[in-house]
Amino acid sequence: MKFILILLTFCIFLNAKDTTRFSTTNVVKDYANKLIWVDDETTVTIKQSHKEAEPYCEELVHAGLRNWRLPDISELKTIVDKSNDLTYIIKEFKYALPAQYWAIKAHARTFWFYADYMHFISGTPYYDNRNKMNFVRCVSSMK
Repeated sequence: MKFILILLTFCIFLNAKDTTRFSTTNVVKDYANKLIWVDDETTVTIKQSHKEAEPYCEELVHAGLRNWRLPDISELKTIVDKSNDLTYIIKEFKYALPAQYWAIKAHARTFWFYADYMHFISGTPYYDNRNKMNFVRCVSSMK
């Protein structure tokens, strides 16, 4: 009996998902990386410059949280799924487009004229002019 219980527990552990979407709050929780992502219609309808995106996330109140921010490029890489040919983003996200999403880093070597973004058309990070209009997906750290 102990063997069956241990085997069952092990199977449940192996099948546990690292990411889960919560429809009531429109967030995706990434338990492996301890991140919470905004996943509502604004992530596919509102484009902003990088200069607008930073304060937008910092001032956002969503799902009862106030500590939102622009993700860094390594955080955006955690939601890339190159097997998803439609959007290159993990399938837990309901609102996803094959488009560019801003990351936090602006480059000092360009006098902060360029900033990073994730290109969800290919699942590859790039950088571009901070005045360009891209989508924004805010993130928060789990406590």
